[in-house]
Amino acid sequence: MSTLPKSRFGLAALPALYQRHSDFILLLILFVTFRVLALAAFRPGGLVLDFSDFYWYRSFAELTRQGYYPYHNLWTTYPPLFPGVMIAIYQLSTLLPPWTFPNLWFTLLLGGFFLLFEIGNFVLLYLFALKIEEAKRRRGEEAKNRVVNDNPANENPSISNLQYHKGTMSPISNFPIRVCWIYATLFVPVYTLTGWFESYPLFFFLLSLYLLLQKRPYLSAFFTGIGFMIKLIPLILLPVAIQQLSKQRYEVEIRNKKLEIRRHSPSPSSNYSPFAIRHSSFTIPFDLPRIALYLAIFLVTVIVIALPFYLMNPALILGSQQITGARQPWETVWALIDGNYDYGVIPLDMRDLSWTPGDAPPTRIPWLLVTALFGLVYAYFYTRRLDWTAPRPVLAFVGFTLCLFMLWSKGYSPQWLGWPLFFMALLLPNLRGVLYAVILSLANIVEANFFFIMFPEERWLFAATVLIRTFLLIVLAIEFLWLIWPQAVTPRVEKVRAWSVAVLVTLLLAGAVPAGWQLGRSYFDTRLRQSPYAATITRLQGEQVKGALLLNSHAVYDWFYPYLRHDYQLFMLDDYAPPGQSVETQTTALLDTIARQTDVLWLYDADAAVTTPAEETLTRWLNNRPPAHQQDIDGGRLYLFIMK
Repeated sequence: MSTLPKSRFGLAALPALYQRHSDFILLLILFVTFRVLALAAFRPGGLVLDFSDFYWYRSFAELTRQGYYPYHNLWTTYPPLFPGVMIAIYQLSTLLPPWTFPNLWFTLLLGGFFLLFEIGNFVLLYLFALKIEEAKRRRGEEAKNRVVNDNPANENPSISNLQYHKGTMSPISNFPIRVCWIYATLFVPVYTLTGWFESYPLFFFLLSLYLLLQKRPYLSAFFTGIGFMIKLIPLILLPVAIQQLSKQRYEVEIRNKKLEIRRHSPSPSSNYSPFAIRHSSFTIPFDLPRIALYLAIFLVTVIVIALPFYLMNPALILGSQQITGARQPWETVWALIDGNYDYGVIPLDMRDLSWTPGDAPPTRIPWLLVTALFGLVYAYFYTRRLDWTAPRPVLAFVGFTLCLFMLWSKGYSPQWLGWPLFFMALLLPNLRGVLYAVILSLANIVEANFFFIMFPEERWLFAATVLIRTFLLIVLAIEFLWLIWPQAVTPRVEKVRAWSVAVLVTLLLAGAVPAGWQLGRSYFDTRLRQSPYAATITRLQGEQVKGALLLNSHAVYDWFYPYLRHDYQLFMLDDYAPPGQSVETQTTALLDTIARQTDVLWLYDADAAVTTPAEETLTRWLNNRPPAHQQDIDGGRLYLFIMK
């Protein structure tokens, strides 16, 4: 598998291109088709609740009808380039007559726009994988040449079909396709596409990173600036770019209590030295002209995009950062420390221009210290000896940085999971990586779709999902570091890692049993409180006189059966009779059957104002027997008949 040539392809080259990348092209067709159909036929939220940020996006864009525009007279939580897209697509959707589901055209148009970037992300995933494979093949060829030079007789003529990896020979694998099919079958990226905008900023982040690996740093700076004006995360690429740009580096080391600074002399083995992590000096990139040009391009891009919005209303240009600063921590370990079990609530009406950020919300977290500690951890690994020209270490370092950022961040939203999942599919296309992705995806759904909607009182569930995600982000950060410095993975470490993953999965499966039991009990209690027939169910649960319970509504039956099935025999009246029979005959047979089984008949009439043919038969069958008890309750009427 080779990377795409830089030259433009003519029609004559298309067959060869297809043959070279046929597996990926087939997968790409299925990838796109699946997502197009998901946008057209699927609503996020599943059977729990129909929800997505697309509803919020449309409501936000609708404010333009009343003269509200972001960065003019409307606060926004997003940098400028997303609200502009949101409003433009909304205006386009209004050209079409509305459907019964009013979000239809807006959802399809905005989702289709995001799909373009999702396709780009998938293509970039393939290109990243090709670069990793190409670099691995190149190392294998270099190793082969060294073996041939050391063994002129060429005792192993088949060595040209082998490559070296971690000191051993293995057949060349179809690595890029493996990476792509893992990502294509992940649930979270598809789910996110149908309701959130993450594929849009992720594309510019990945494109900027790919251009860095392609040795085009200044074009990368331009796209990093664009990405930064959609979402702030692309900013984490700046330090990586500085390392890529710098042709000069200095080593800083404390030796004999003296600070020594010397020019760095790279050696081919420096990155793989057993002492490269703990005992090497600090390597500082320094190439002022190139770094200055890169930063200038980035800043000019940001300023050119931001300037029109700044001129509209300077007070709103930093609105997204100010609003984030005014929010409590949400859905993170920091939120647990501060006792916030809610999602990221926006603390203002976006139309209220009198709102000021004021002081930060009260917190137990020493953010200055936390930020300093995370900064030191990042700086420590950033200044280790690392081959910044090789794709895998650079990609792994970006993955590590992303995990570190998400661990530091005061907030988390479930749609953000797509960012680390991309790097997991790319760099950990193995059983461990798939298990990490599955566990994180399950925790995501449990938190977003079940805790916040179905079990908001079960705070232990929120804490469990947050702690599981936090733990796995730490594990992933370590995994990415091991990819950078594979010599740290000794046989003992590898054995411990394998057993640790097995223990983690076992603990989660074992913990799911009591958790499921507790959630089941909580669900029953919560739904009873929320039931429109709660008073009736509670009344019947406390009755000493039990027997048959006759109902005339399927909705009532659905509510009564889970709570009363152990104490009562439930029956349904039926107003349908097959040809040749009558409702009266069928209903009488049902009532006779009940009478043979019990002398106690409870009847709940969901709508006492309407009398059906089956109910008329019931009245005649009772033969004017007075009820032993009658009560109007929960919008219906409850009767008790003693049939002795």
